[in-house]
Amino acid sequence: MKEDLYAQVILDLVSDAVDKPFQYFIPEELRDQVEIGTRVLVPFRSKKINAYIVAMDREPVVKNTREIINVVENNPILLQEFVELSYWVSRRFFSRWIEAIHLCLPPGDGSSKTKYVDYIMPLVQPRIMIEESENIKKKALRQALILEHLAVADEKGLSWEELKKKTGAGRQSLLSLREKGFLKIQQVPHNRVSLEESACCGINMNLKFSVQQQKVWEEIKKGFSSPEKQFLLYGITGSGKTELYLRAAEEVLKEGRTALFLVPEIALTPQIVEQFSGRFAGKFALLHSSLSQGERYDQWLKVKNGEALVVLGARSSVFAPLKNIGLIVMDEEHENTYKQDDSPRYHTRDVAKWRAAYHDAVLLMGSATPSLESYLETRNKKVKLLQLTERPGGRHLPKVQVVDMRREFKNRNKGIFSHTLWKAINETLSRDEQVILFLNRRGFSSFQLCRQCGCVVQCPSCSVSLTYHSFPEHLQCHYCGYRRTTFDSCPNCKSLSIRSFGLGTQKVEKEVKSIFPTAGVIRMDSDALTGKGAYLKVLSAFKEKKASILIGTQMVAKGFDFPGVTLVGVIAADTSLHLPDFRAGERTFQLLSQVAGRAGRGEQEGRVIIQTFTPWHYSIKAAASHDYLSFIEEELNRRKQLLYPPFSEILLFNCSSPHQSKAKESAEKFKSLLMERLLPLNVSADEILGPSPAPLEKVKDRFRYHILYKGAHLERNFKVIRELLHTFRREIKGDVRVTVDFNPLMML
Repeated sequence: MKEDLYAQVILDLVSDAVDKPFQYFIPEELRDQVEIGTRVLVPFRSKKINAYIVAMDREPVVKNTREIINVVENNPILLQEFVELSYWVSRRFFSRWIEAIHLCLPPGDGSSKTKYVDYIMPLVQPRIMIEESENIKKKALRQALILEHLAVADEKGLSWEELKKKTGAGRQSLLSLREKGFLKIQQVPHNRVSLEESACCGINMNLKFSVQQQKVWEEIKKGFSSPEKQFLLYGITGSGKTELYLRAAEEVLKEGRTALFLVPEIALTPQIVEQFSGRFAGKFALLHSSLSQGERYDQWLKVKNGEALVVLGARSSVFAPLKNIGLIVMDEEHENTYKQDDSPRYHTRDVAKWRAAYHDAVLLMGSATPSLESYLETRNKKVKLLQLTERPGGRHLPKVQVVDMRREFKNRNKGIFSHTLWKAINETLSRDEQVILFLNRRGFSSFQLCRQCGCVVQCPSCSVSLTYHSFPEHLQCHYCGYRRTTFDSCPNCKSLSIRSFGLGTQKVEKEVKSIFPTAGVIRMDSDALTGKGAYLKVLSAFKEKKASILIGTQMVAKGFDFPGVTLVGVIAADTSLHLPDFRAGERTFQLLSQVAGRAGRGEQEGRVIIQTFTPWHYSIKAAASHDYLSFIEEELNRRKQLLYPPFSEILLFNCSSPHQSKAKESAEKFKSLLMERLLPLNVSADEILGPSPAPLEKVKDRFRYHILYKGAHLERNFKVIRELLHTFRREIKGDVRVTVDFNPLMML
């Protein structure tokens, strides 16, 4: 007699009330089909719902345990690794376990199916097919053409779609030849992603590393066989980081292991996609949100089945079902897009570290402007610092000039361009070279303002002004998506003195076309790039020099290499500098350094002109002198004095409600309960600040109040805080929500 067997499952319901394993009896007829990671159908209350097996038991924990109804898939949908990882993510980032499990599931939670296509495979020798073709050509021309094409095809045969186009044959001609034994029809999975594979497969043996690159490469190679496996590669823009990543991936493939390559935004790195699809032809998968659900599923399945050994993708690709990982690369590790905005609010860096430790893999994080968190870890000896401070071939970083726009204003220049930038654009165009103009703000102007009463047109649902767009003309909120027509008169005082103020990429584009009418101009921001492949079309046009000037937001700051660009102009360096966020200085330095690195990547020297109203700020001065180390010292000193990350950890609690009074009351009550729970835990060195209105007090019709818990090693208190959150959410009345973000990157 077999022993009874029980499964602990996580129900596929997003609710605090069921955020724990439930035990179910496994009927004898299902025992051979279930294991950890299997998706099953279970009864819950009066419903039947899906659930995921996370553990197995020999003994019941409750009386009258209910039975699993059925198995949803024959094979486990979750690897054992992902059962453990999802639990860790849920506890570290304050989500429900099921929300973390959803991150590990295939696209569409497995509802997508593989698409199959018919392939026609020859069953006889080419000579026999040619002979038969000659015999039947007069009476069955289409059948004869099918045989002729199959005779010169390789052993894989031809797809029916391709054969149909070449011959004009119908299905009946195909079936007749099958009955005669000349061919067979076989269904094969159709890959819905078309990756152009370049000719550069394998290591480019002609490419010689510089002395610095070779030194870094030797250190990385040591990591494959030593306990020291975490590296931070600080390499200036254009220093050759990507080739080191590719070489490291080649190395792990030789050892029979796999590689995971993470980038901030896959759409912004077309050249890396091209390099990877060429270097790892036939072993490569691409995972990102721009693909359709079916395309993503095909790529995911290639990885799950072990057909793809190298995965390239954005944030969510850190959950790719790779086995036996030998290398995880995280390019541009400082980027904000590595942090998830919605629950689970994980940081990709943390998950990458977990998976690297699980697989005993090398973790290689790279950036020209590493985050303070990662850089400090190199000083604490948790991560090894590798440096590339030179560009190969002796090419220099571009010269940077800072223009004080206050002086321009005093000299009665009220235009977008300083005299210096205007002259530099003229000179660059006269040499038939290219220009990038950077402004980190979309739209034509930032807002509409009445000069009579001072009214600024606000979003009705958020505490922000509506952004004015000129084509098509409208006002839009970039937080909730609200749109409306522009005002001809002030909505407050009815005055006709309403005007558009501020600066956006559309306005820069209009001004450039006016001043330089013969220059080809392309604008690149999320408003201009609509439709699949729009980004690649713009980049191709600029690369082929169909335009001389590229205007854009942070999209133009990273991910590509245009040798023809010799001038980069930063229109307003202050845009991100004065946000109410302690990371504003770091973000500004990173953005300016990245966009400056787009100039001078070819034979000609590059030049960068930064326009600013705050030329004395340490972020701008350090970016202008390409001095990451001086910036780091200044910023670390400021953070240490204020006890902000990386010298502390932060939990940001957000209490929101459609009613301002309820949001405030719930935040005050939550803070008092939090202090009450933490008091016995000896947290005197920690700080609890607030509640106070969020910098963006209202978003999507909800008022928001923040509480900030700041201190060292906050994880020791996570269990208590988690229990408090569950209790508080159960007890609060009305439409009040409480969320928590561990080490947020945006404090707005």
